[in-house]
Amino acid sequence: MSEYMNAGESHGAHRRKTGILVHGYNLHAGQWENVAWGVPPERIGRVPKGVLVALREQADVMVFGSGASENDGMLESEATARLLWERFDELAEFSVFKDWESELTGPPAAGLKRRIESILYLDLESKNTRDEIGHAGRVFIDRGVERVILVSSPTHLPRCLRDACVIYGEEWGGSGLLRDLYAAPSVTGYPGYTADDVAIFEPPHRPDRPGRPDRRGEVGRPDRPGHPGTDRPDHPGRPDRPDHPGADMSRVVARVHDIPDNARERFVRRLDDLLLEFDV
Repeated sequence: MSEYMNAGESHGAHRRKTGILVHGYNLHAGQWENVAWGVPPERIGRVPKGVLVALREQADVMVFGSGASENDGMLESEATARLLWERFDELAEFSVFKDWESELTGPPAAGLKRRIESILYLDLESKNTRDEIGHAGRVFIDRGVERVILVSSPTHLPRCLRDACVIYGEEWGGSGLLRDLYAAPSVTGYPGYTADDVAIFEPPHRPDRPGRPDRRGEVGRPDRPGHPGTDRPDHPGRPDRPDHPGADMSRVVARVHDIPDNARERFVRRLDDLLLEFDV
């Protein structure tokens, strides 16, 4: 990762200021410490991975998100920072820190700890992933950051990257944060799940598959008020997305997020029955 991201700097360019966002993990979620810290020597969690990337990329600021959950009077970011300082000396137990082993043990560790402490910023406001990305983005802009690296679990990071592309690109068109945007996954993820469990539905774009691009008229569900159609009221001035409305799985799946929490279990049961009709 470091070799690729620093390639542009070898051509006479100035060193780009780097900002890292380590996404928070709800304090009441299962196996919080295992996900946040990991299990040495190989199963590195979000927090050690953030420190590793900060050292390798000589980061200027590292944001711990968020303020979404609280336990024992501490918000997520505060509890995450406490975990880091309590277990800082254990970083050397992860195999990926072998290049810093001498600096993480004994007296040199104090200097390395001060280095991380000097760049750490705690987000006490954000309530969800999108908030974290937006809040960190404002911190990055204030500090002149030109390169952004997102750190989270492999079961979470794909969504983080998507949301960052939307916020830093479509919503903050002039921010420049999208120019050098990267993602670095930890090994640990949501308990019982792996990256293979993350479902991704891209908008239709291949002409050889159902849902192929088709510009022949209206898109979406014109019979549903406020649903994206040819006028795109949700994005004024933005041209229609080319698609075939009959097989656009991405748009249908996206609507699932609007189902109220108290109705989701009932929806899943009915959807499962429907899928059985199609032998899947």
